[in-house]
Amino acid sequence: MSIRIANKKLLALVIALTISLSLAQIGVPVGASALVGSLSLSSEGSGTSAWSTVTSHEGLWAIRLTAPGQATWNATLGKGEGVNEGRISIVLDPWTTLGDLDNISWWVNTTSGYPPHADLLLDIDGNGVFDGGNKDLVTGEALGGVDDVLVAEFAYQPYLGPGYKYVQSGEPYGHYDPVLQVTHYNPAYGMWVETFQNSTSEVQTGIIDNSTVCWLYSGLPGPYTGGFFGTLEDFKEGAVNSIDGGVPAGVNASTVVLEIQIEVDNWLGAAEVYIDDVTLNGEAVVGELLPPKIEVVNPKAKTYSLGEIPVEVNAMDLFGVDMVWFNVKNGSGHWIYAENQTYTTATHLSGLNPDDYTFLAWSNNTLGVTGSKSVSFTVYRRDLSVEIHPETLNLKSRGRWVTVYITPPEGYDADDVVIETVKLIVGDNELEAEWGNVENECMMVKFSRLDLQELLEPGESVELVVTGELADGADFESSDTIRVIGPPSGNQGQNGKCYMSDPETGNDNKGGNGNSNGNKGGNGNSNGNKGGNGNSNGNKGGNGNSNGNKGGNGNSNGNKGGNGKD
Repeated sequence: MSIRIANKKLLALVIALTISLSLAQIGVPVGASALVGSLSLSSEGSGTSAWSTVTSHEGLWAIRLTAPGQATWNATLGKGEGVNEGRISIVLDPWTTLGDLDNISWWVNTTSGYPPHADLLLDIDGNGVFDGGNKDLVTGEALGGVDDVLVAEFAYQPYLGPGYKYVQSGEPYGHYDPVLQVTHYNPAYGMWVETFQNSTSEVQTGIIDNSTVCWLYSGLPGPYTGGFFGTLEDFKEGAVNSIDGGVPAGVNASTVVLEIQIEVDNWLGAAEVYIDDVTLNGEAVVGELLPPKIEVVNPKAKTYSLGEIPVEVNAMDLFGVDMVWFNVKNGSGHWIYAENQTYTTATHLSGLNPDDYTFLAWSNNTLGVTGSKSVSFTVYRRDLSVEIHPETLNLKSRGRWVTVYITPPEGYDADDVVIETVKLIVGDNELEAEWGNVENECMMVKFSRLDLQELLEPGESVELVVTGELADGADFESSDTIRVIGPPSGNQGQNGKCYMSDPETGNDNKGGNGNSNGNKGGNGNSNGNKGGNGNSNGNKGGNGNSNGNKGGNGNSNGNKGGNGKD
């Protein structure tokens, strides 16, 4: 959106990535601003945007933007033709507002044409999407959108006042003079200056802040009647009206800013610039090319026991992560995998023999550049043993604890076992240790017997796995087998048949040394409450048949039978 009085200039919203970068093992520019969602280099027409080593403000790299040729305005069609642009696009986090933006700056070396400017894409209707505004962002053709663009550029800085309508050279603007349009308003060429400076000594123009003059794209593209001009602070305060018209700009501190674009165009002629060290609110956004940020969460730099070893990798890049992959090298320098493994989600390594290993992860971004990260770890066969007591566990037991005795491997003491990490594994379930202490050069660890019994089924040889960590971070895994007795489910019987429910009566509880249809059967048939040693029709039955709750060795038809008749 360069200065023009008769012509119109617009900025493309739809970003077409036209990166011409064929670099290997270089990396990605990174940004630190909490407001930045993503970055991209994009262009329009024959414009270009790419990394370059021709010149830089600091380090080796800068971004080269070009806009060749000359755009023209076709009054008959009502749009521009031959528009070329090159830009850096900074997509902001959702719901970032104009009030959130304190300042923007960059270093620039302009070699030809008009210096770069900043376009802030405003979400006027607050729906989270830029609708194109009332003029096409490339050609200037009339559209029906309501969103807008706030522009900050070289010509109107520094603001000298009073007012914002142009009166004469130097009043109210420092760089702007209509007759200087053919010379692009005399910017500094062939040297590094900051943002809108025309020399390294110029003040008030090295940064876009509240004192910077901006204008609204929906109005006249010049400081005359119909234009919306004011400082950034004026716009934040909602105090900007059209020049001579009094129409409110409709922009304030709560207006959402979707994107910041730093660009060059060819409305005033061909342009070429180099941009470096872009900052937003004082934090670096674009600078030297660096590798993607890769975090290897797992494996860790530690010693693992034989078994599965977790793999988890995170990669982040403001230009977008394209792919992550990994491989493992053993102590002899040989790759474990014949081909690199593509990483998409957390996984594991398996089948590694005892040895020293190096885990290597790589990631490239949408620019095609790559970074890497490595972690060294060891797989070790540990002579660690565990014993689990009781060796026979009765599921009817009401004992409180199951005890695990851990004998540490050679070179470790019993108190090197970290009690808080010890777990008892049963299938897909795990129990945490309740407490423990050192006993006879072993670590004695206690687990809830009741909790364990709920996970077990009867078996002559049931394997329980014990895992944990040692004080140096090395993990361990061992197992022991125990005998488990008792019914796996339902009610339990004594030396006879146990029915979940009696087919005739529907009663279920416990059967004794015979067939039982009552609550508890004795050594005979029982249908009563409690059988004694004789026939009884009274409170207690003897050695006969019993129809009470508990059957004895007689018959009983009463509640409790004695040794005779009642």
